[in-house]
Amino acid sequence: MADTSPAVGSPGSKGYEPDVPITTSPMFDWPPRPVATLRYLVTPVMLPYGVWWVALAALTWNYLTPSMERMASLHPGWMLQIYVRNALILAAVAGALHLALYMRRAQQQRYKYNRQWMSTTNREFLWTNQTRDNVFWSLVSGVTIWTAYESLTMWFYANDWIPSVGWSSGWPYLSVLTVAVFVWSVTHFYLNHRLLHVRWFYDHAHYLHHRNVNTGPWTGISMHPLEHVIYFSVFALWWVVPAHPFIVILGGRCRTRGSSASRSAGARGAPRRAPTTSTICTTATSSATTATGPCPSTSCSAPSTTAPPRPTPGCASA
Repeated sequence: MADTSPAVGSPGSKGYEPDVPITTSPMFDWPPRPVATLRYLVTPVMLPYGVWWVALAALTWNYLTPSMERMASLHPGWMLQIYVRNALILAAVAGALHLALYMRRAQQQRYKYNRQWMSTTNREFLWTNQTRDNVFWSLVSGVTIWTAYESLTMWFYANDWIPSVGWSSGWPYLSVLTVAVFVWSVTHFYLNHRLLHVRWFYDHAHYLHHRNVNTGPWTGISMHPLEHVIYFSVFALWWVVPAHPFIVILGGRCRTRGSSASRSAGARGAPRRAPTTSTICTTATSSATTATGPCPSTSCSAPSTTAPPRPTPGCASA
């Protein structure tokens, strides 16, 4: 399709504005559309992006996770191992995107929805630097609380305190659950995001995330610790629903890597088909960016009890 990105520096240019309509997932349509929903779960939820999250979760579980014997007792050694692993994976994804798009500026402002770059002189951010601020909250608070939830869940599994299913006997169930993780992740996000826009939670926690009017790869989980506690409570489902540690790890990956990718604003160029709401409007609904193109006019710059737009399933919605 023709390049519709505005000329860099042209008068009145607000940023990239796609010329295709916004589409939404059929999953939350009423009346239900089961055939369309199943088709959507195959592509684009699982193919092509979902398979990469699944593969990385499998690699993490089999080669980068302490043994169940070690995790049977709470010990800082193996929990630190999980923290370092989680931090390195997040840094690899967010760091690579930041290096390519914001340091080397490989695409310059092409396909960039907001023409401004990350702030380096704003006193609202730690050290007046938005990127450093985002890295701090992501690694110091975000990865710590993410690791705490994951470690607690693994400790439960290691002591048989929560229901579990093995792949040898329960592979059909776990295969379905692998897809369901993506649905649960975005449903949980929708519910906790509504909670965070209740005035008390917004004023005491969510405001910190919303300082990032112009988002970047490190913005995804740059949040107040209280918001991280709510955000990563996605793990709690597996305390009552029979699952497997691989499923737990996959759910955590969806919560973090997808957030980094979805804040990169056009990292792979212009869409070849009508983009979903999460592709174009995720920063408008989750990071306080006022919509500039065909996005809904909903703005999260102030607390509200109005529900945010319905989410599109997939890791990138967080």
